Amino acid sequence: MMLTQGIQQSQTLPWIGRHILNHLQQERVLALFMIVISVLLSTLLTNDITLFVVIPLVLAVRQQAHLPWRSFVVFITLAVNVGSLLSPIGNPQNIFLWQRSHEPFLQFFGLMAPWGLILLVGLLLLTWWRFPAQAVTVHLEDPSALPDRRMFWISVWLYFPFLILVDEGYPWLACLLTMGLGAVYRTLWRTLDWGLLLTFSLFFVAVSQFSSFVTPLTLMGTHPSPLRTLFVSALLSQVMSNVPATLFLESAGGSMRALAYGVNAGGFGLFIGSLANLIALRMAQDPMVWKEFHRYSFPFLGFSLLTAAVLLQWT
Repeated sequence: MMLTQGIQQSQTLPWIGRHILNHLQQERVLALFMIVISVLLSTLLTNDITLFVVIPLVLAVRQQAHLPWRSFVVFITLAVNVGSLLSPIGNPQNIFLWQRSHEPFLQFFGLMAPWGLILLVGLLLLTWWRFPAQAVTVHLEDPSALPDRRMFWISVWLYFPFLILVDEGYPWLACLLTMGLGAVYRTLWRTLDWGLLLTFSLFFVAVSQFSSFVTPLTLMGTHPSPLRTLFVSALLSQVMSNVPATLFLESAGGSMRALAYGVNAGGFGLFIGSLANLIALRMAQDPMVWKEFHRYSFPFLGFSLLTAAVLLQWT
């Protein structure tokens, strides 16, 4: 969040958005471009980090052009959930399941790829239907918004040592690294979403309390079938979010593939299904975007569960 605030406050995103609008002047093409970029970034990085970069870019573009920006936020949120499920390193639940399964990177990717590609095609078709092929009306550029390139590049390059330190098991060093950026640019502290950080912490406190009176075997049974694992994990994700649901249900045994499908499908539906949803909707800072998100996320939850169930039964 600190690094993303550095990118956002550098005023470079409006400059990038202006260049995108200069080349992509049709609403449908712009939407498809943003969806594809979000999918690719969330596959290579994680869904959370992708949102911290792409959503501020959308908010910068909306100040320069007439766009259905709420729909852009919603579809990008769906896109990062789709893109992240493809990769073993795309989201926290996949990272956890991949390391616990001890499977090679490409083998885990092969388990998720058929389903992920089906969801991606569905999302692209939905995007084609939602956004018309009409020209984007662009406002005049504000010459006073000059980018602070120094702040931008420092924030961007700090991402690499930050991710390496976290991946190697040194989160406190990564924290100190980002606090160093805050020491240089003290305004970043005031713009952090402290409520979101508190919410993340309380999610895991709630899981600890939940597990004190409900066990995984209570929900899954002694020998859960793949379909039971799929639906229980997806529904539980709607209650406690998919990362805590993964940590809670992994010890019950059953099909790892079904569990991976279930918790990733559970990222759709209610906003609580994925912490990525909560990040995107809070960054939008508009109450109407929550309603629009659920308008599309619930049908996509049904679509993801249906396709996952078919794949589990027939492959």
